[in-house]
Amino acid sequence: MNVGFDDLFTGRGSDELAFSERAAALSGADVEIRGWLVPLHGEGGRYALVDTPGACPDCAPVPVAAVQLPGFRAGAGVTTASPVRLRGRLSYGYARAADGSGSFLRLESARVDTGLRASPG
Repeated sequence: MNVGFDDLFTGRGSDELAFSERAAALSGADVEIRGWLVPLHGEGGRYALVDTPGACPDCAPVPVAAVQLPGFRAGAGVTTASPVRLRGRLSYGYARAADGSGSFLRLESARVDTGLRASPG
């Protein structure tokens, strides 16, 4: 099932950013979502998927719509400069990873969808 950031968040681009009701309803579903990878500060190889190229959840002036990617490893040819489409199981609700990091929205077992087509223009 394809989902977008508008399915998962309300108030994108503002201080009113919040998880949508649909984020909870989709929890446990296998989904595909398109966005941009960003490395997390001080997280040693951890990534998040964000809705805007170059947006940093840690230092942006307004909250950034971000999906955490526990255990994700960027493979060869995957960069932060180009959009990616990831597949995995959406998980909503607070959870703490083995390394002690916490998150509210995750794409578990995330993997790159190699069928991504280039966007026009």
